[in-house]
Amino acid sequence: MRALVAALVLLAACGSVPGQSTLPLPSPPTAALAKWKDFPVHTKPRPIIVFSRTLEQIGPSGFSSEPDRKLDYGCNKFVFGPAVTPPIDAPGKAIVSGASYPSIGAIRAWVELMAARTPYASQSSQCATSRPFVIRQVRWAIAAFHTDHGWTQMSAWLFDFAEIDGYLGYAGLDPSAFWGGAISDEGRGARISADGRSLKVPVGNMESGPCGFSYTAAVAESDTAVAVAVRQFSHATPGAPALCDLVYRVGYITVTLNVPLGDRVLLDEQGKPGAACSESESC
Repeated sequence: MRALVAALVLLAACGSVPGQSTLPLPSPPTAALAKWKDFPVHTKPRPIIVFSRTLEQIGPSGFSSEPDRKLDYGCNKFVFGPAVTPPIDAPGKAIVSGASYPSIGAIRAWVELMAARTPYASQSSQCATSRPFVIRQVRWAIAAFHTDHGWTQMSAWLFDFAEIDGYLGYAGLDPSAFWGGAISDEGRGARISADGRSLKVPVGNMESGPCGFSYTAAVAESDTAVAVAVRQFSHATPGAPALCDLVYRVGYITVTLNVPLGDRVLLDEQGKPGAACSESESC
């Protein structure tokens, strides 16, 4: 039975919030840790927790040269150029941060990429007659994908199309490289201090006045994971109207760990993994 340790620290991004010390604390989210008790945190290479295997890039000029193609793009219609033949075979090992993993071929990557994009394709009647975008090149390259360690460089298949100087991409790793063999639902992330013991957890509109909120937090730790629960308290007075803008202002509360996060998985109170990155990076 792994030891569970709860630690509590309540800080605002720019100082403490008045009255915050009197607010109730959430229960330490020890139940969230149970879902990850078998995660092989010390395995080398560590299983990858990935939140998306797809990516897309549109050139700097975007659709300015062909504005009518913006609606076409939403139809998700692509064809390979007459001289383009995607490789069937896997290209050997895929690379992630210097570690090697099994790879997949370009045809499989394309099929899975289109399957992932199809649910979000436009249902406009225009799609029946829209011109498809032409894939002019297929490349085995390195690209950044969102993981629980932030944006991570990994081998990928990139499919270039000429019309708007863009490409679609798909992580070129076999599913066996990913924890659970699939992408994971993303939970709340955090920024990590240089020593790995302080987590800055993002929250919204942490300010005084009727439009703001105060927050408390609790953290539970195990050998394989760290779970953070956050509780929100509105400053609005019940029954008293307040005129609030729709701007979401990100603030942070800080929790302190007993030992550095390391390769343990960062979780929210529901047990969903989140991205943990350094304070100088974008999660």
